[in-house]
Amino acid sequence: MLLLEDLWEGKITPSERGYPKGGEVAKITHEANEYLHTFLKELSSSGKDAFDNYYDKSIDLQSIAERDSFIRGVRIGARFVLDVLGEYRSPMPQTDELH
Repeated sequence: MLLLEDLWEGKITPSERGYPKGGEVAKITHEANEYLHTFLKELSSSGKDAFDNYYDKSIDLQSIAERDSFIRGVRIGARFVLDVLGEYRSPMPQTDELH
């Protein structure tokens, strides 16, 4: 099957990822959540509202950055393939290319 068909049919979903339980990401996520819980307990009601708004905006920015990184990565990969498949005249050809 073609990669584009897999993408179209949702068989490949680069933005949907998980992590194994007990792994490094799970540990860091748990620790971050503990710090967040402690932090939120100290905030006033208006502070919590302000933090929620900040958090929503930071998630929006993260989404934009991840999407842009994905697009840039795919474009770099496509350029790499074009470079590999395209014509190249080396200034120092291999001996079997001299004839």
